[in-house]
Amino acid sequence: MAAEAPVKLWINAYEAPRVTDYHAHETGQLFALREGLQVIETPSGRWVQPPGWIGWIAPRCAHAAQSFGATAGWSLHIDSMMAAALPDGPHVFAVTPLVQGLVDRLTSMNATEPLLEPRRARLVGVLIDELATGARPSLHLPMPQDKRLAAMAAAVANDPALPDSIDEWADRIGMARRTLTRRFAVETGLSFAQWRQQARLLKAVELLSLKEPVTAVALTVGYSSVSAFIEAFRKHFGRTPSRFFEESVALPQAKKKPA
Repeated sequence: MAAEAPVKLWINAYEAPRVTDYHAHETGQLFALREGLQVIETPSGRWVQPPGWIGWIAPRCAHAAQSFGATAGWSLHIDSMMAAALPDGPHVFAVTPLVQGLVDRLTSMNATEPLLEPRRARLVGVLIDELATGARPSLHLPMPQDKRLAAMAAAVANDPALPDSIDEWADRIGMARRTLTRRFAVETGLSFAQWRQQARLLKAVELLSLKEPVTAVALTVGYSSVSAFIEAFRKHFGRTPSRFFEESVALPQAKKKPA
């Protein structure tokens, strides 16, 4: 029996949003979108994946996914040996010119041609090396594991404009302010103020991907000043909201499938 190929590529497109319950793959999975937005969730955090970024799920990592709007992109399944250099958990990678060139070449190849498998595997090896050794900004929101803190974090992540102070949250969930502050920092690696700022910016990415105006996004995620929002966004992502989606991973067109 012939050995299974170490790399499998799918080009996909869906006309409607999709929700995928918790599951895991034996292989690692790299994936990207040309249009739409996807949110990946594990018990330890959420990762937002807009167009122009490459998502990663490690082998046997349980995760759920939700897409917003119509989506189109590619998915690359990699055996666990090839995937060893990439993170143990989910990640969302920024795209460099070399990464984009490798993706262009991979997605232009005939996915079903057996003679191309060795070449495809070599290209994927270079892609993995570039992702593993490059800078790692990630669209990630860590989530606490304590049940009371997790409920608080989920409420803020879903509506980051909530004005409640840390004292109000401590009273609401029945936890001393000092205990809340200490546990939240230990479980997420961020202070509550830092975490809420990150939650606001990641929610902003979701809304921007749906073509919401910058002013409306700023107000929706809790900023009273549009200029303050733009500056915070620029400091965090290295580009302004209006330029965030300018650079994207080039993808071949695919016929859309119903959800």
